[in-house]
Amino acid sequence: MRQSLIGYSAIGLTALAVAGLAFAQEMKMKQPEMKTIKGTVIDLTCASKGHAMTGMWANAKDDHMMEDGSLKKGCGAMCLNGGQPAGLFDGKTVTAVLACNPAGAFAALSGKQVEVQGFWAGGSDVKTFVPMKVREGSGAWADAKCAEIH
Repeated sequence: MRQSLIGYSAIGLTALAVAGLAFAQEMKMKQPEMKTIKGTVIDLTCASKGHAMTGMWANAKDDHMMEDGSLKKGCGAMCLNGGQPAGLFDGKTVTAVLACNPAGAFAALSGKQVEVQGFWAGGSDVKTFVPMKVREGSGAWADAKCAEIH
C-alpha cells in the first residue's frame, strides 16, 4: 500500500511539473511587432484642455492659446519638458498617446511633424504607443530615450 501511495505521488508531482513547464513556455515574452506612425507631436494636457474649452484643436501645436486669448510661445515644449504627456495628432484627432517621459526626445519636437517607431500597447480601443525611435521629416532616426525595458 505504501509503495502505491509513493508511486501515485511521484506521478502526480511529475504531472504538475510538466503542466507548470508548459504554462511557463506559453507565458514566454516575445518581442512586440514594431510599427512606424506619423503625426505632429503635441502636449496632450494643453491640447485636450484647449479642445474641451473651444471645440477646436487650437493647442495642437507648440504655441498655445491661453484662457485670456493671448498666445504663449513655446508652451508645448515647456509643458513636455515639465513631464506633461505627449501624443501624436493628425490634424483632426489624437492618433497616439506616447507612453514615455517626453522630456527625452519629444519636447524639442513639439508642434513638428515626425515619424515614430515603436509598438502598440493594449487593446484596439487604446491608443497607447510605446516609442523606440523618432525622426523629424526624413531626417535620421534617433533613440526616443523613454521606452527602455529594465
